[in-house]
Amino acid sequence: MKLFSLFILFTGLVFAVPPGSSASLTPPAPSSDFTMSALPNVLTIPQGSAGKTIILLTSVNGFQGDVTLSPPVSCLAIGCPEYTISPTIVRLAANQNTTAGFTIYTYPQTPLVTYNVSVTGTSGSLSHSAPVTFTVVAYGPPDFTISANPSNLTVVAGSNGKSQIILASINSFNGTIKLTTSPAPLCISCPGWSISPSSVDLPPGGTATSILTFYTTTGTPPTKWVVTVAGASGSISHSVDVAFTVVASTPAPDFTMTANPSSLSIPAGTTGKSLITLTSLNSFSGTVNLYTSPSPLCPSPQCATWSIDPASVNLVPDGTAMATLSIFGGAQGGYGNVTVYGNSGSLSHSVIVSFKITPSPDFTITVSPSSQTVRKGSITTFTIKVTGTNGFNNTVNLSATIAPVTRHGPTTSLPSTVRPYSTSTLAVSTERSTQLGTYTITVTATSGSLTHTSTVTVTVTS
Repeated sequence: MKLFSLFILFTGLVFAVPPGSSASLTPPAPSSDFTMSALPNVLTIPQGSAGKTIILLTSVNGFQGDVTLSPPVSCLAIGCPEYTISPTIVRLAANQNTTAGFTIYTYPQTPLVTYNVSVTGTSGSLSHSAPVTFTVVAYGPPDFTISANPSNLTVVAGSNGKSQIILASINSFNGTIKLTTSPAPLCISCPGWSISPSSVDLPPGGTATSILTFYTTTGTPPTKWVVTVAGASGSISHSVDVAFTVVASTPAPDFTMTANPSSLSIPAGTTGKSLITLTSLNSFSGTVNLYTSPSPLCPSPQCATWSIDPASVNLVPDGTAMATLSIFGGAQGGYGNVTVYGNSGSLSHSVIVSFKITPSPDFTITVSPSSQTVRKGSITTFTIKVTGTNGFNNTVNLSATIAPVTRHGPTTSLPSTVRPYSTSTLAVSTERSTQLGTYTITVTATSGSLTHTSTVTVTVTS
């Protein structure tokens, strides 16, 4: 009789395997799925104000398809926060990222408590959520918050680490904030750190940033260091901790991000561009998904809006790749910052581009004097002055029309083109047969899409 070996599986079933044969279990292939997270996932919102965060969805194991997003359900009591998500359906490509904007609205009656909510995403039988914690604070005295991005870094011995310190105005805070750090150790091979700039100006309702840089040497021992950054303005003071973990000097693959230029001056109604360059470090190779901080809540063209193209780039070992950040300058003017984020697996980096919206280049035209009297058969003149504004320096085309149009009526002579900041002459000629009366002369100046006019009158006498 043949002997059989028994293999008992976790299911409790017993299978007989003939001697000399081998048994193996092939693990099932990982199923397609997606993940969700909120950036940032912690917010502070004054009563009666709105807060916004980004919902980041990431394809896992080749998942692709539509994901339906649902905001939290608002309670029915007076003052309960309300929530919106836009868009409500996102298309997720295989092994890519996509984002949606999650907005939280509060009211003057909203209770001053901390709320824990989640945005839910479903696709077929798959369902995930992104938790968000927000604290509603009283719309009282001006104040500010301080945070770090990232708040935990791993630094290879012999290199530097950087964290962006972000200060945000609350309740129309407006002032200068002094930044200091906890003291660095004095031992040999110990790390050091600095904050730059050490003083920032925070506008009402705006944000400001500074960079905390952590320095190491090749002899810095692998350990964890916590640096406290404190911000103070008058009697107001807040702080944030940033943890730096030093690891051995065998560098891991990574990438960096830079912006050129990192600061833009954009005429209102036009688009400014910054080139985002990603560079492979230590033979990093892979796809980096790109997205930006959310645009303002008010619509274009009043407010500035921005986008990044392409939304993902492929980096080859020790190579570079580029994307373009486009910022449209809104009609309201103002200034701000755009953060461009790059994610690849567990690696995440960001770069900030600041912008200022300036008035569009334009020009003015004046014709003087406003009226003249001329005898029949004579000539009179007017002075035309063209002045550029907001840096305008283009050629201006001139033309003139006369009303009413009569037989033997006055005729005009003027240069067809002029430069800004120039003065020229409009000549009006009459004949002995010109009809007596008052004529209106309209001088039209054009340059591209810009058009301006100036009107004068001529009275013909005998």
